[in-house]
Amino acid sequence: MGDFFIKNPTLIVALIGLLFSVLNFVNLLQSRKRDHFVSGIPLFGGLLILIGFLLSHHKWWALLCFTDYSWWALAWALISEFLPQKRKEENKDDEDIQR
Repeated sequence: MGDFFIKNPTLIVALIGLLFSVLNFVNLLQSRKRDHFVSGIPLFGGLLILIGFLLSHHKWWALLCFTDYSWWALAWALISEFLPQKRKEENKDDEDIQR
């Protein structure tokens, strides 16, 4: 087993990234369960998975980086700015504040 990691050292980076990704997800579930926010490091686990597998011989496994929910949250945050419903709600909130 040790010989496998000596031949593929970048897989260690990817496995550490997978660990961070899982811990970040568990952290999210626990903070919702307890109503107490505990910060994680978003995208860090996913980036380590991406880098680790892109530098290894198993490049298609780099798609595992999307198991980190931070990628989906980032995409949603960027896309939701351009949705018309959100703009209408923000305009209503701004009007209420001005009154």
